[in-house]
Parts: sequence; C-alpha cells; structure tokens
Amino acid sequence: MAKDKIVPIAKRGYSRTDIFVTTKWLEEHINDPQIRILDTDLVELYDEGHIPNAANVKDNYFKTSLENRTHVQSSEQFNNTMSNLGISNDTLVIGYDRSALLYSLRLLWTLNYFGHSKVKILDGGYQKWISEGRSTSKQQNTYNNGEFRSKINKDFIASNKDVLNSIYDQKTQILDVRSDEEWNGTNKRGGPRGGHIPGALHLEWINFHTGGDVPILKTAHEIRSLLTKINFSPEKNTITYCQGGIRAAHVFWVLKLIGLDNVKNYDGSWREWGADFSCPIE
Repeated sequence: MAKDKIVPIAKRGYSRTDIFVTTKWLEEHINDPQIRILDTDLVELYDEGHIPNAANVKDNYFKTSLENRTHVQSSEQFNNTMSNLGISNDTLVIGYDRSALLYSLRLLWTLNYFGHSKVKILDGGYQKWISEGRSTSKQQNTYNNGEFRSKINKDFIASNKDVLNSIYDQKTQILDVRSDEEWNGTNKRGGPRGGHIPGALHLEWINFHTGGDVPILKTAHEIRSLLTKINFSPEKNTITYCQGGIRAAHVFWVLKLIGLDNVKNYDGSWREWGADFSCPIE
C-alpha cells in the first residue's frame, strides 16, 4: 500500500489497537530506557540498516534450536534469550520487521505465550519508517543483560493432541494459513508427507495484509469478508496452523484483532503433524 493511502489504526475497525505503536510514537520514545526495540528480520537485513537503538534477534522463530524448528523454546531457553537482549519483566518490547508483520507478530505471540504482555509492534514496519524519512542506523546494538522470568500461558498454544481432538469437535475449527501448494500437498517443504489436516479450512496468511510498498493489516471489515468466503465461523474455537507456527501466529493475532477470544496457535504445525504417521491427513 502506498504511504498516502494507509488507513489509520483507529479507523480500521479493530476490536483492540493496544498491540500497535505508530512510527511517530516510536520516534518520540526511541531513547526511553524502559523500551527495547527488536528487529525481527534476518541479520543480513538488519546489517543493511535498521531503526536506531534496535537489536537483532538471532532466531526470529524462537524455536528450541536452529536445527530443530518444530517447537517453541523452553521457559529456560526463552528466559535466557530475552535476558540476553536486555529484557526484564518490566520492559516494554517493541518489535518490527520488513515482512508484512510476519516476524514481529511471531514475537508478539511468543512473548505473550511466556506471560509477557508488555509488547507491541510497529504498524507498517520498517517500510513505513523509512518511507517517512526517519533516521536509520547500521550500528550493532546490544544491551546489558536483563532478568526475564517467564510464566507460560497455555491459552495461546495448541498441542498435537488438541488438534487431533478438534477434528471431531463441532465447536472447533482448524485454519490452515499455508500456501495453496502446501495445502494440496505438491510442496512438502522437505517433510515426509504433503496435504492438510482433515476438515481444516484454508486461507493463506498473505491475504490478510495489503501488500504494496508499505504492507499493513487489512481492515476488520476486509478480514471478516475474507473469512466469510471460506465458511469460517467466528463463534467457534479456532486453531491456526502452518508449517512451523510462524504464519499461524500472524493469523492468530489477525483473529484477535477482529474480536475472537478463543484462538490458539498450533506451534508444531505441519512440521510435527506431517512427520507423525499416526496423524491423519487429507
């Protein structure tokens, strides 16, 4: 979306706007010692230029290791990850990316899962920041260690067992947000099986943002219209999934923005489901 056509956050019809900060707000608070700004894209993009005072995260998936990409980090691992970024339990974390909010919303989901709700994302991301001529930096930023202590909130996550049970639960719907090729099994992403979870609805995550030079999330009305077309029911419990819980975390927050409360992200997603031959597929 072009910069001059961006709909202000307050006019998008979201049921909540507290997860966002604007570029203006961030510039005004950029030197606040209680704020940590995290660039959630790859380090190569961070090195090309980033928002001043931003630090880069080594693993923007927040998985158990760079080799094992199936499950989110343990509490101990995540405590260390956040503490090493200078984050404590009283720190306000601001995340941004250049990826249509894909990785910043993963950060938002992960921090909330570990009990830290003092986190917001930059509306419009880095693209909006630079389109407005705001300052950038190439300095490698680090912070003194914080003291982060997590408290897992299981309301944010679905397990393999939860998903299996939901297949036969009329009160729960499963939303697959992968590409068409992943959905129909022609792209296995290196896994042993292709296809999708039986009974799942399908709508790729990219449909929820505007695209263009400055991608932002679509309005609540546009999001609801997209979901209506796939027979999505706002009254049901919802589990989102993708390949590894990243795109699913993005759509988790999209659904929260339009007022859905009973939403969970299947973090293991197809990487786990497709590799477990006891799990049914279509």
